[in-house]
Amino acid sequence: MSREIVTAGPSVADIEKRYEALLILDVDEVVLEFITPFGELLAEYGARLHPESFRLTGNVRSMSTGVALTGNELDRITARVFAEQDRRQKPVPGVAEALHRLSGQADIVFLTAMTPGYYPMRRDLLNRMGLKFPMIATERSKGAVVAELGERWSGPLLFADDLPPNLESVRRSAPDVHLLHLMANDAFRPHLPPLPPGALSAKDWVEAEAIIARLLDAAPDGSGRG
Repeated sequence: MSREIVTAGPSVADIEKRYEALLILDVDEVVLEFITPFGELLAEYGARLHPESFRLTGNVRSMSTGVALTGNELDRITARVFAEQDRRQKPVPGVAEALHRLSGQADIVFLTAMTPGYYPMRRDLLNRMGLKFPMIATERSKGAVVAELGERWSGPLLFADDLPPNLESVRRSAPDVHLLHLMANDAFRPHLPPLPPGALSAKDWVEAEAIIARLLDAAPDGSGRG
């Protein structure tokens, strides 16, 4: 029997719509820091991240033995980051100010692949940071969710994520959506795999806001994909 795919948060139909333009944002490494608190937690386990390829498995090693942590060990540590996110994860520099400015031009939705069971804690954390935009936490393909959002918002639509495979998923499912790569921690940037065709890249929220604002301004009246 297949396991049910779980989603938490508002349905696409229930999200308030004020504009035709929509900005869809991944959360970890786009809105909240992840690699930095993950590295801090690794130190508590006597381990350290050695970013030698674009993956965690094999790149986290014991400081005393040099042996790589197993995938199961990394999963447990990752789960602890999420379980303690309210005190470990901080906002990516500049994100709050940028989003409040951009919210005058487009609706904003957070789309996170985090285990939906952590939804209430993350919702409270973002609210405390003043980032009260709707959030969907899902185990579904991000491309499928973005395609559904695109049925309500006529555009321009923009999707930002730190992982190229998620950008590619959206490109395949919603090819008219603008793609933006944004990754708060640059440790893995030298090993970044190729971005999908047409995807743009920003190193921080100063660059990201400028790119997003330009794409929004390029639409004739905010009603077309541009």
